[in-house]
Amino acid sequence: MTTPYIYRAFGLIIASELEIPGAVSVAHSAVDADVVIRVGACPIGPVETVNGPYSLSGEALLFDAAGVARYVALASDQLWVESYPNADSKKVIALLIATALPMLIWMRGDVVVHAAGIVPAGTTKAIAIAGPSGVGKSTLAAGLIDKGGRLVGDDSLKLTVTAGRALVSGLSACIFAPNAPNTRRTAIALPKASQMEIAPLAAIICLKIDDAIANPVVNRLQGADALQALLKNRHRPKIPAILGRDAELLSQWILHCRMSPIYEMRMKTGDVAGSQQHIASVISDVLRSG
Repeated sequence: MTTPYIYRAFGLIIASELEIPGAVSVAHSAVDADVVIRVGACPIGPVETVNGPYSLSGEALLFDAAGVARYVALASDQLWVESYPNADSKKVIALLIATALPMLIWMRGDVVVHAAGIVPAGTTKAIAIAGPSGVGKSTLAAGLIDKGGRLVGDDSLKLTVTAGRALVSGLSACIFAPNAPNTRRTAIALPKASQMEIAPLAAIICLKIDDAIANPVVNRLQGADALQALLKNRHRPKIPAILGRDAELLSQWILHCRMSPIYEMRMKTGDVAGSQQHIASVISDVLRSG
């Protein structure tokens, strides 16, 4: 069966029977896809391990979003999506982006950080803005895009090391921003000029809410503190846990701590203006030192 959509995302070629907002659409070609996404039922064998909504059976990993869809990853190159009856199609796509695709990245042996990646205006390297859901990553990223920055990815970023360089990639064609606080996020398409599919990584800024402070505070983290902050911002950490790969992936996290400066920015809830100023300061420091 021919897949109607061919995309580039997370540094991969993806052939899909579903639209993927944020992925870069490319023309059909003879190039083999790294990942194929199909629609339909895909039964798995006896379940060996369960961790939250994830179930492992041999090389198959199931993410069961009750009332929305079952997402079954076979090894690391196939994903089946079976929607529940009367499921909201927008929710099916949203969880494909937010969880199922990162699940495949983990299964391929790469690491995924819960972050937005932006190449600031006038630079060629990305800043990853990491932090928990709702902390303001997408809002801060949108502010940098408005000032001429380019998006590498929003919400989830793949980190890799290639030829001695730390690289980030993700879904670069749209940003997922809330219309208002506590509302469902909307995919906002970006022009080509505001996209960058893969970029060298300059630094990672880990956001942390601290309502006891008056203004944002930025510190560069070192050693175990940097590693702990990075591990805290793993995207969907139950996935590598159920795969039994936490120990083997630790060396990758340590390598990224050594290759890229890690910062912690403590901020008050909703302090976007102050946070933007401090992120701009971190960017300036990184550019001067890099």
